[in-house]
Amino acid sequence: MNEKLKKLLEQRAAAITAQRALLDKADEEKRDLTSEEEGTYQKYDSELDALDKKINRERSLIAREEEMRASENGDRNPQRDHQPGANGAEHRGNPTDSAEYRQAMLRYMIGGQMSDVLKTDPRGSEARTILGVSLTGTGATGGVLAPTELEKNLLAELADQNVVRGLADVRSSSSDVEIPYTASHTIAYMVDEGADFTASTPSFDKKTFGAHKAGALSYVTFEALADMFINTEAFIREDFGRAFAKLEEQQFISGTGTKQPSGILTGGTSAFTSAGATAITADELLDLVYAVPAGYRKNGTFLMNDSTIKLIRKLKSSDQQYIWQPGLQAGQPDRLLGYAIATSDSMPAVAAGAKAVAFGDFKQYRILDRVGLYFQRLNEIAATSGQVGFLAYRRYDAKLLHADAIKFITQKAS
Repeated sequence: MNEKLKKLLEQRAAAITAQRALLDKADEEKRDLTSEEEGTYQKYDSELDALDKKINRERSLIAREEEMRASENGDRNPQRDHQPGANGAEHRGNPTDSAEYRQAMLRYMIGGQMSDVLKTDPRGSEARTILGVSLTGTGATGGVLAPTELEKNLLAELADQNVVRGLADVRSSSSDVEIPYTASHTIAYMVDEGADFTASTPSFDKKTFGAHKAGALSYVTFEALADMFINTEAFIREDFGRAFAKLEEQQFISGTGTKQPSGILTGGTSAFTSAGATAITADELLDLVYAVPAGYRKNGTFLMNDSTIKLIRKLKSSDQQYIWQPGLQAGQPDRLLGYAIATSDSMPAVAAGAKAVAFGDFKQYRILDRVGLYFQRLNEIAATSGQVGFLAYRRYDAKLLHADAIKFITQKAS
């Protein structure tokens, strides 16, 4: 394990252990925390929040470094971009995989000129290609299909920053997809000797995954663009990746399904309404777990906001044991009632009427990325203010395949 990451995880474990010691001492003395102890406890909370951010950044950087090394190793393989044909001549596989295409795309993004690589397509003078890949618009300012490696890197950036994407079943397609599933199942019965069998008829349904378009427009000054040549790909990956990840996370949790993906709180089922509008009890969390069918429960994960986690860290079961189980060893996640916990800022906080805690098998949430990430340089949209516009768009859809797979607590209305 990376030494820096290991040290951060050890610091996190020490802070959690110190918090537990404060609570245990107060419990043994049958009292609440003193004002001084409460201040110390909150200090550790702040320290844990800061450590969690550092740990996530370090893990993200380690993943990117591994991707970079893999990419560098791949670039040294001359067979990656060109392979000999049966007649001895070279033919190109996917044009967007080539280093030549990658460099041409970057020249377009930085300088806005592709006269050295633009070719007229046989379909007509307005159908342009860049090294064999069609532009989505017309002329030299049309949208450019991102190189395969850059698209993979941006998707990796989304996975780093998007909690639900990391939990869900993520796939890709070049067209709409229909996913069949069994809506009701065959039922078995005990049968007396010589008696007729009782018939049951399973029913089937399907979910159609389309493609909702998400776009982002960013302005960059002429000066910044001139100074960032080497880091252009990093800018595209990180800046646009961050923007897409934030939008996705909101949609994957609360999306309506109309002109956007359907979120887990939209496709899931409310297990029950809590007794309090601004509180959650240990018993209610246990009831939520057992509201999910056993087949989905065995792969269950809790999902909630950081503010909700702070509320339940002090909760105990009926035998006075803390239901929160911190991961004290490096690499081990925190657990709640024996199940893993994921946190997302896009989950609603505990409030009247909110759906604050979700639990279930998130692999039943399907994300379908449409193949293709597109960029377009806009030279004139903000030229008078000394800026260049960069437009990016991609398409995807997401749905929960089975409504019972993920359930949530609905807070009392008031």
